[in-house]
Amino acid sequence: MFDVSAYQNPYLKTGTTAMQAVLSINLSADLSALPVPLALGIVIDRSGSMEGQKIEAAKDAAIRVIQAADESTAFMVVTFNETAQVIVAPMSASPDNKSRAVQAIRRIYSNGGTCMSTGLNAVAQEMSSAAGRARKILFLTDGKNEGEKRPILDRAVQRCKEVQLQVSAWGIGTDWDENELEYIATQTQGDADIIPSPNQVAAAFGTAFSQMQKTAVTEVKLNLWTPQGVTIKAFQQVFPSLINLQPTPDAANARIQQVSFGAMAQGDQRDYLVDLEVPSYAPGQQFLMIRPSLIYTLPNKGAQEEKTERKGWVFAQWTDNPQQATQIDPHVAHYTHQEELSQSIREGQAALATGDNERATRLLGKALQLSQQTGNENMTQLLNKLVVKEANGTVRLNKNASEVEKKSVAINSGKTSRLK
Repeated sequence: MFDVSAYQNPYLKTGTTAMQAVLSINLSADLSALPVPLALGIVIDRSGSMEGQKIEAAKDAAIRVIQAADESTAFMVVTFNETAQVIVAPMSASPDNKSRAVQAIRRIYSNGGTCMSTGLNAVAQEMSSAAGRARKILFLTDGKNEGEKRPILDRAVQRCKEVQLQVSAWGIGTDWDENELEYIATQTQGDADIIPSPNQVAAAFGTAFSQMQKTAVTEVKLNLWTPQGVTIKAFQQVFPSLINLQPTPDAANARIQQVSFGAMAQGDQRDYLVDLEVPSYAPGQQFLMIRPSLIYTLPNKGAQEEKTERKGWVFAQWTDNPQQATQIDPHVAHYTHQEELSQSIREGQAALATGDNERATRLLGKALQLSQQTGNENMTQLLNKLVVKEANGTVRLNKNASEVEKKSVAINSGKTSRLK
C-alpha cells in the first residue's frame, strides 16, 4: 500500500556527527480498499465585511458541496463572527437532511466582527466524536482575525489538531492575513490558498471536496526507529508544502519516535527532510540510522502496521575519501533550495510591505531564480507577476502588480515542487 524511499549521501567524512536524509512516502493510486467515510465541516465567516456577493457565494458553494455528498458522508455547517453558530449539526447526507441543510444555509446573513477561534472551536467540539471518519474542514474568511488576541486563535487551532481535523483554509479577496490562514492550515496539515473573487468560491470548494472523497486511510503515523546514540534533531515536511513537525516518543519503545500525518488520499506523495545527530565511527562499516514503519487505519479493518523495505532505510558509512563525503544527494539539495526559496519570498514580501524596494527586488529576484532552478513552475508563474527579468539579467519590481497577485505569492510561499 505504501511505498517508502530514502535519499541521502550515505558517506560521511570521518568525525562527522550530522547528516540529512529525505524520506519519500507514497500511497498507491490503485487501492482496492473501501473509501474512508468523511466527516465534513464547512466553516464560513459571516462578519459584516462578507455582506453581499461574498456571503451569497459562500452559501451557494456550501450548498453545492452538500448536494454532491453521498450518504456515507456526515456533514455540518458553522458560521462565525464574534460568536459561532452551528447552522447544521452533524448529520448524514441523506436527501431529507440535505434539503433541511439547504434551507438553513439560505437563511445565513452577515454582520459583526471576525473571531476565527469561535468557528474552529465549534467544529472541533462537534467533530470530536466522529470516530472512523476522515475529518475535513472547508474554512472561508475575507478578513483578519481582529476581534481576538492571537493566543486565543492558537488554542483553537491546537484543539483542531488534537481531534485530527485537516483544514483547507481560504481567503476571499485580499483583506485577510496570509500568516493566519497558513498557520491554521499547516498546524492541521491542511492547505491554504486565495480565492480572488466570489464567483470562484464554488469551484474552489468543489475541487477540494473531490480530493477529500479520495481519502483512503486515516490516522496515519510514521514510526522512526533509531539505534542507540542517534537523535532526530528536526523533521520537516518538504512536499507538497513546508511544515515543521515534532516527532514524539513512543511510550512502548524508547527507540521509536512517532509522527502523525492525519489522513491520506490515493496517490498522495509526501516528502520529509530529516536532520540527524549521529555517533562517529571508524571508516568502512555501514550502519543503520533510521528504519521507518507505518501505522494507519482502514475502513472496516481497523489499525494496520506496515514495515518498509530496505530502500526506505537510512544508512551511514564514514569515509576518508573526500570525493565520496562531499557529494550531496539531489533530493536533499532540491528541498534545501525549496526552503531557501520560501524564505526569500517571505523576506521579500516583508521588505515590499515596508517600502524597502531595493531589498524586495533583490530577494524576490533571488526567489525567481530559485523557483526556475528547482522546477517550481507554479511559483515561477506567480513571481513573474511581481518581478520582471530583463534580457540582460536585470531584475526590477513590476509596479503594476495587483494585490491579488501579491497575495497569491504570499499564501503559496510555502508550497514546494517535487524533484523532476
